[in-house]
Amino acid sequence: MAALVLLCSCSASSSDVQREQPIQYNHNLHVQEQEMDCLECHAYAATHARATIPNIEVCGECHSDEPMTDSPEEAKLIEYVDGGKRIPWRKVYHLDDHIYFSHRRHTTLAEIECVVCHGNTEAMTAPYVRPVVPMTMDRCLECHEESGVTADCVSCHR
Repeated sequence: MAALVLLCSCSASSSDVQREQPIQYNHNLHVQEQEMDCLECHAYAATHARATIPNIEVCGECHSDEPMTDSPEEAKLIEYVDGGKRIPWRKVYHLDDHIYFSHRRHTTLAEIECVVCHGNTEAMTAPYVRPVVPMTMDRCLECHEESGVTADCVSCHR
């Protein structure tokens, strides 16, 4: 029983750690000004457990060879794309290995909007450097309770 209590009291993410990103990606420019939907770049968020962070295959569809702006950040992006080098994005949301989280289950089946966990990305002019919303067990249980879905341990803990 003590092991279960210890397991359940652990935090699923470290929201106090700030991670520097290789490119100062501007969500506002893409979402508001270009009217892009989250799924255009995070294509697997609706169909897979992992949403994935877009890389040169996705970014290169719009950005390659000739820059669209005079932004030094876009120039960095084009260097990655044209050089065929992966963008070394630093993962911000981390869950312990024993926690199972499915984006599809939350976005498609439960129809939870991205902003619930990721905040107002439309207004962000810089990339994530830490989780906007702390992913803790208490937060998940609160949401599950409000939504009337199971809070059975084995649903999320493997």
